[in-house]
Amino acid sequence: MTAIETFAQFAVEASGSSLTEADRTVAKRAFLDTIGCMLLGAGAPVTQTVIEAAKGWGNGNAPVYGTNTRLPVPWAALANGASAHAYDLDDYTYIANDHPSAVLVPALLAAATTLPKEPVAGETLLDAYLVGLEIIHRVGETVNMEHYNLGWHTTSTIGSLGAAAAVARLIGLDAQQTAMAMALTPSMNAGYNSQFGTMGKPLHAGLSAKSGIVTTSLARAGATGYLGALDGKVSFATLLVPGKDIDFGPALAKLGNPWASSEYGLGAKLYPSCGYTHRAIDAALDVHNALGIESAEQVDTVTVSVPDFHLAILPFGVPKDPTEALFSIPYCAAVALATGGCRTADFVPEALERKDIMDLAGRIEVSPRIVKRPELNFDDDDPDTVDVRLSSGKSASATCGTPTGAPGKLLSDAELGEKFWENCQRHDIDAQRAAARAEGIRSAIDGLDQAATLETFDAALLA
Repeated sequence: MTAIETFAQFAVEASGSSLTEADRTVAKRAFLDTIGCMLLGAGAPVTQTVIEAAKGWGNGNAPVYGTNTRLPVPWAALANGASAHAYDLDDYTYIANDHPSAVLVPALLAAATTLPKEPVAGETLLDAYLVGLEIIHRVGETVNMEHYNLGWHTTSTIGSLGAAAAVARLIGLDAQQTAMAMALTPSMNAGYNSQFGTMGKPLHAGLSAKSGIVTTSLARAGATGYLGALDGKVSFATLLVPGKDIDFGPALAKLGNPWASSEYGLGAKLYPSCGYTHRAIDAALDVHNALGIESAEQVDTVTVSVPDFHLAILPFGVPKDPTEALFSIPYCAAVALATGGCRTADFVPEALERKDIMDLAGRIEVSPRIVKRPELNFDDDDPDTVDVRLSSGKSASATCGTPTGAPGKLLSDAELGEKFWENCQRHDIDAQRAAARAEGIRSAIDGLDQAATLETFDAALLA
């Protein structure tokens, strides 16, 4: 069988009984985190742009969460995916180097609105998510880091494959239909890293979620595609990872044994910016505390050392707008040094009007370095470094190898819950309503692998 046929057979036949409590905990944490990011991002310019564009595309019943808008299913997936990734605050993987849940969760929630109205077990939703996550990881470990370093945005190229498999599992496609959906997927998603710092990046997540709806719907209606689209003579392997002999065999042999959710886990972000800025942010926060910095004006010089391949996708110095700020090491480090934090409120237009922060960002020098092991995204033996000298003459340095929230340094359940609550609170100015809604969503997610149904879960989201 081709790689696609093997992935499809797994997506359909994988037994939920092989999943452990730890696997489903990964899924539940991902739903909680992603829904919080969706609610936060509902008012973001990129989400509102999608809603405005979709007004002329017909009526629908699928909700854009955090708004009063309902759209046709594909466009709701697009909007919710964009909102989940609007502030780059959603989770990520090391192996696929992508943002899986900003694709999978919106795709599955949109697809769930098409299911028959009889009660569907919440466990079904978790299992479909974990199937999609498995395929994202296994494709990622086969083609990365070569694929990513060529400039492909893996949230688009790999995430969309996971979305097709997850949605196929949820809506009950057979193995042949699932294979056709996955075969059509590479024809729909080919995002570039050059879109980073624009609305294009969060739109990649939304477009990938949308393609999970479209390709499965087409396959169910009888559409066909090339089953060698991943590993054939002209395929993902030959076109998107040229010059490397790609072998999906080892990854296919590992499908569900162990599940990638246990093998690799997911990173959850504490800071709303590209993950490649997070080590510098952590180190800058350590310097802030060590020197007792009270204002940006105290800081004279700052030098930040980061891997060259990280800096390649973080091209912005002093940012011109919030989308550039998400990909600016000077801005992120300046915020951390001056304020002792790095929050969503630092990535809105008003925040970029702070002259003290912007002036400090202009004084920060970022130095790229050649890393010892380029196959690793983050390496504790090759950390980022922040060196700071104050106008008083005092100085300090700090390093960070594993950023806060990454696998190996995961957010606790309490920290993840606090992040979720803050995202809900920022979305809804009625604190009492926000608290009730947040508690209802958390309770529904906690019960997804027990007695909860998709109907009760959806009711909590729309409360």
